[in-house]
Amino acid sequence: MSEAIRVAKVSALFNFTFSAIKGVAGVAVGSVALIADALHSLVDVLGSIFVWFGLKIAERPADVEHPYGYYKAESLAELGVGLIIVLSTVLIMKEAVEALISQNYPSFEYYAAVVAATSAAGNEVLARYKIAAGRRTKSSALIAEGKHSRADVFGSLAVLIGFIFIKFGYWWADSIVAILISFLIIQMGIGVVKSSIDVLMDRVDEDFASRVREILEGINGIASIDLVAARGTWRNKIVEVHYSVFPWATELIDTIQEDIEKRLRAFPEVSKVVPVVRIARKKPVVAIPVVDKDSDECGDLNSPYFAIFSNGEPRFVENPYSRAERRKGPLIAELLAKEGVNVLVIRRIGEMAAVHMRAKGIAVFTGCNRISDALDKVKSASTQLNI
Repeated sequence: MSEAIRVAKVSALFNFTFSAIKGVAGVAVGSVALIADALHSLVDVLGSIFVWFGLKIAERPADVEHPYGYYKAESLAELGVGLIIVLSTVLIMKEAVEALISQNYPSFEYYAAVVAATSAAGNEVLARYKIAAGRRTKSSALIAEGKHSRADVFGSLAVLIGFIFIKFGYWWADSIVAILISFLIIQMGIGVVKSSIDVLMDRVDEDFASRVREILEGINGIASIDLVAARGTWRNKIVEVHYSVFPWATELIDTIQEDIEKRLRAFPEVSKVVPVVRIARKKPVVAIPVVDKDSDECGDLNSPYFAIFSNGEPRFVENPYSRAERRKGPLIAELLAKEGVNVLVIRRIGEMAAVHMRAKGIAVFTGCNRISDALDKVKSASTQLNI
């Protein structure tokens, strides 16, 4: 954050200096485009101040009145910069049209052309500096300021091109080029405004939400991920997760929520996690691998049968993949899912096989020795079981 604020200060000083130089040169040669460019740079100072204050406010920690923090101050600063780009460009277009109608054009002076060229080069260096710093610090406001400086490059190039045309007798070039470049700049400003409004309106970052959903769906005990709402800035995100747990996994809710927070904290931009849990209304269908139909001993994925309990007596399903050498986990997971199984109680299971089970919505409980003990253990997890 300190780097971002330092860059905003450098930007303000640079723009103020070049505003003065371009203003003096513009008045000396009578160039409306150069004077307008000077005014544009002067307004840029205001934009840099917006970013400066926005970053300072966004840095404040959350408090009672602002439990989610002050991160939106940065987006307000970004919105201010975008509006400045749009409004200042409209003013430049107005000045250019009036100069065209009145046939007012500047005299050609080499020093004025040099000022315009130097301004374009300086703004390009400043734009790259601010955008690079914005990416390092994940500051959307600073990146917007960098785009603003990139817009100033086009403005100064427009002045330079206008001077070159005037040198060859095309008096109208100063105004026409300024108008054409203004259309490019205003599109950039509208993009900055849209980006800031998306954050202020809590628009969901769909790509980020999709990644969050992928890493959460494999957590044991979760029946479904019902909602992932990720909002905030590029550097500061608040993630709200609504999920359902199986009735027999209610004792695991604390563990599940710790796992969710741990996984989401791996994203450096996540500052707050808001988990919301509900109990899924799903009837438990429990599968236990067995060596034979008369045995009370729990088996593993190599067992020839699965005893499936839903109501009362079990039904037995043959395990055709008990001797499979490849893809045993995903094949058995698909088999159990087709049988409506959502709980697997097993002696032991490999990590990847467990992942495949959870991907099919099947909760996995290990350490099973005897079927009767396993059923008692599962029943005790929730009074909603009817086995």
